[in-house]
Amino acid sequence: MGEKTITFITLHDNTLRDIMKQCYELGIMDDFNVEGRTITQLAYQPITASSLIVVSSDRIIPTLKLHCPESVHIIVAKRTINYANLRSVLDVPRGVKTLLVNDSKERAIDTIELLKNVGIQLDFYPFYPGMTSYPEDIVIAVTPGEANLVPSTIAKVIDIGSRIIDISTWIEISAYFHYEAPDLSKLAAQYICSVVYITQELSREIQKTHLLHKHLEVIVNRIDDGVLAIDEQDIVRIVNDKALAILKQESQQVIGQTASECIQAYFYQLIYQLPFETEEVLNWENQSFFFRKTHIVIEGKNYGFLVIFRRASEINKLEHDYRRKQMSKGLVAKYMFHDLLGVSASFKKLCHIAKQMAKGNSTILLLGETGTGKELLAQAIHNVSLRQREPFVGVNFAAISESLLESELFGYEEGAFTGAKKGGHIGLFEQAHKGTIFLDEIGDASAAIQNRLLRVLQEREIMKVGGNRIIPVDIRVIAATNRNLQEMVQSGQFRSDLYYRLNVLPVYVPPLRDRKEDIPVLAQNFIVKFCRELQRPVFRFSQEAMNCMLSYDWLGNIRELENVIQYLAHVVEEVVSPQHLLFNKESSRTVQDSVGMERDWELLCQSYVAKGFMDDIKVILQIIRQAQRAVGRNYVMNQLQDKGWNMTEQQLRYRMQLLKQDGFIEVGRARQGSTITSKGVDLLHYFLK
Repeated sequence: MGEKTITFITLHDNTLRDIMKQCYELGIMDDFNVEGRTITQLAYQPITASSLIVVSSDRIIPTLKLHCPESVHIIVAKRTINYANLRSVLDVPRGVKTLLVNDSKERAIDTIELLKNVGIQLDFYPFYPGMTSYPEDIVIAVTPGEANLVPSTIAKVIDIGSRIIDISTWIEISAYFHYEAPDLSKLAAQYICSVVYITQELSREIQKTHLLHKHLEVIVNRIDDGVLAIDEQDIVRIVNDKALAILKQESQQVIGQTASECIQAYFYQLIYQLPFETEEVLNWENQSFFFRKTHIVIEGKNYGFLVIFRRASEINKLEHDYRRKQMSKGLVAKYMFHDLLGVSASFKKLCHIAKQMAKGNSTILLLGETGTGKELLAQAIHNVSLRQREPFVGVNFAAISESLLESELFGYEEGAFTGAKKGGHIGLFEQAHKGTIFLDEIGDASAAIQNRLLRVLQEREIMKVGGNRIIPVDIRVIAATNRNLQEMVQSGQFRSDLYYRLNVLPVYVPPLRDRKEDIPVLAQNFIVKFCRELQRPVFRFSQEAMNCMLSYDWLGNIRELENVIQYLAHVVEEVVSPQHLLFNKESSRTVQDSVGMERDWELLCQSYVAKGFMDDIKVILQIIRQAQRAVGRNYVMNQLQDKGWNMTEQQLRYRMQLLKQDGFIEVGRARQGSTITSKGVDLLHYFLK
């Protein structure tokens, strides 16, 4: 027959490219002269007269006959999908709606049949030129080399490549050349390599599915809730060990069985009557259970429903354990009574009374000036009480704005207000459940907060902001204030009923000036603390300096003493002399300490910086000084508002209290107003440097 030439004619370049690639992979070019043309190339690339013509589609034949002799032999190729390109299709979940895009209706339908024949079980919809619509929920398209025809709205396109020539056509080609080379068995062996590949891939998918099923069993059995999944045909598909224990059944009695036949009748009726996507508390076998029922929806198709259930008693225990674990997040009392230092009779009496009060659950009210250590005492009381292993939660009413305080104390539900966190927020009272809550600066609570606090103290119940559910709390309350609550009750600033609820076990914490025997002990403790932090040798007081310490009034109490020792730890070498003490007026203005004074102001302002109050302190002092007379809080508040300063009355009161305690302003009696001191003027000068 002479030279054996095969010429492949196709409609498109990509189809011709894939057929030529197949010829190379099957070794056809070793035994034949192979040529390729697209239909548009026939006009200027003649066909070899003795060639066997193989066309990819019968639509090519009318055009082909215009460019070749009548004697030429033509075979219309049977084409099939390229199995080696199906890996991505296997990743699409079974039953998913999918477009099958091809250049004609017939070829689209034909490709769908080919894919189904090899086990691709997708819900195919044919799509071809001329079509304008398809189901809106389809987001995946599969195409044999016609990606340009896929609608632009489709999110994912899987191109499995142009269809290749089927083995039956290769046999027909070999028959035309009288079964000469290539050897047919060799050709068949080469051809089925791709079929073997897809078989291996399907096997891997089966193994992976089996492994995933085993993983799912392990995961579901580790869930503490009972889990039961029933498909749309009422067959039990999943049941975990917890559910089996509650139902008192074995897995082989349930899995794969009809739910109505294998599950106890009352329980079966119970779960079928449950509404979807809501939590329900129902009784079964004399116990309360929490139930939640939800649809099983995969790729938009309903596959039955899932029921999750648990005993209510276990939920309550879980809630308690959760609250206890808040301790690991810092809700702990760090100080014990042995951490509170003092040798004075008043201090020893205070500790004795506090230890006695710690034994019960009654509310304790700590009264005393700022800086006397009321919070440390509250923590020590908690740590010797019966609640010592439970949370200790503290809140300062003067440090949190009124707008935030309510949600912090009581928590809020999801969507309660703009900016509310998804899932809501658990409040401080809930976090303190079974433990102690410390209400510091209770005298600064607003009227609205006082109203809500009264209910908590009376009923031991709270309601979250935006919620409609009463939440019981088991708490011990310790409150503290540096204000005279009795006077506030008389002036109408504090609710009398709340006051009497708080003033059950009052404890007066004496100021440092009334327990001066404790000053040397406290000073030495702070010396050791700060010298260790600075990694320097400890220093000591001269007798003259200690006499100055003992004669000073300590308006800022222990906190002021701590600040003084911290300053000395930075500037003193070995011995503290009277000249080193900031409160010693004779030494505070010396030129030789000018550098030290800079440090003094920095140290004095540290507490303001830590609280984020520094800018507030500056503007308050400026307003009082510029007034050049005694002014009340209302005047200062109006000036702040004129300056565009965002501060509540509660916050202003707290900051002015701090300024008074640190000696920067003086507050007159009987509404005489406040004036700036010389120390306050010096502080302003320091700010302006």
